Amino acid sequence: MPAKITLTVVEGHLKGKEFVFPEPSKYFVGRADSCHVHLPNDEDHCTVSRFHCVLDIDPPGVRVRDLGSRNGTYVNGTIIGQRHPGVNPEEAVGLLFPDNDLEEGDELRVGGTVFHVRISNPEEEAERPDEAVMEPAAC
Repeated sequence: MPAKITLTVVEGHLKGKEFVFPEPSKYFVGRADSCHVHLPNDEDHCTVSRFHCVLDIDPPGVRVRDLGSRNGTYVNGTIIGQRHPGVNPEEAVGLLFPDNDLEEGDELRVGGTVFHVRISNPEEEAERPDEAVMEPAAC
């Protein structure tokens, strides 16, 4: 069986929740209902954009790109993308932000939610009952 990518929330309101990505696809992170990694639309997540960033997953590889969020996306404490003040979300859609490779053990921060990145081989570990397996994006 091929590798899979798991994001585990290690800080924030959803601490302990896991998102598992076994299939190659693009997965959106944000407050919008259609996001694969859907963060609540509440006061605790008010710094998260509706479509905050995108994960480009092809196990064992994973890349992240900010989508012009107001508050930025962070990898291991370093900001990797954020629209400039005065630029609205619609204008940010046309801006290009760089893709950033993620590695085993990296931390991805979106607002107050911090994810730990795990790249694993399912043959080497048993399935965990609390995993939420993500479906690929519809094209």
